Amino acid sequence: MIVEQATIADLPVILAMRQEASDWLGKKGIRQWAVAWPNPEQQSERILSSIRSGETWMIRTDDGDNAATVALDSFSDPQLWTPEEQAEPAMYLHRLIVRRKYSGLGDDVIDWACTRAGQLGNHWVRIDVWTDNVGLHRYYENRGFKHVRTLDLAHYPSGALFQRPATNWRAEAESRAIAEKPQTLPTRRGRFESFERALWPVLHTVTT
Repeated sequence: MIVEQATIADLPVILAMRQEASDWLGKKGIRQWAVAWPNPEQQSERILSSIRSGETWMIRTDDGDNAATVALDSFSDPQLWTPEEQAEPAMYLHRLIVRRKYSGLGDDVIDWACTRAGQLGNHWVRIDVWTDNVGLHRYYENRGFKHVRTLDLAHYPSGALFQRPATNWRAEAESRAIAEKPQTLPTRRGRFESFERALWPVLHTVTT
């Protein structure tokens, strides 16, 4: 798998992936993403703005198939997060969509996002989750996110707030450097080794 910034040409792909996710959720009786929010035009413009800002990412197979997408930015919505929370270095996860045939890839996308946030000097990765989708709440809790609070906002459907520490990649690198013996550990990430390749341009930017 390869992670790369989305381009404007990816907008129809992202919208199609969102529709696929909406259809799957609808079959499970979940109304999340049943309609474009707040409307189709503003939804598309919001995604386009994120793409133009370099904050939307595509995860593709080595053959170029679109497997997943995610947005990661530093905008702290004041209707969701307190002034004290806004003052903390954090990045915010949005629109994580994994195509059904790549189910399970979301774990690696989340790990990648937390690593990237740590590389950029952040302490937290935060997400606002659809308020009524309790199953999705459990999904993020099972992946290291802690529930912060749930807001009842009539005009905003994603009031369940979660956060997870960003990865301190420098500390991890130092820990690996002082290991006395090489170790071979079983890992579920073996088939996603290209994620590590995708991090090198970011590492270069941060450290030079």
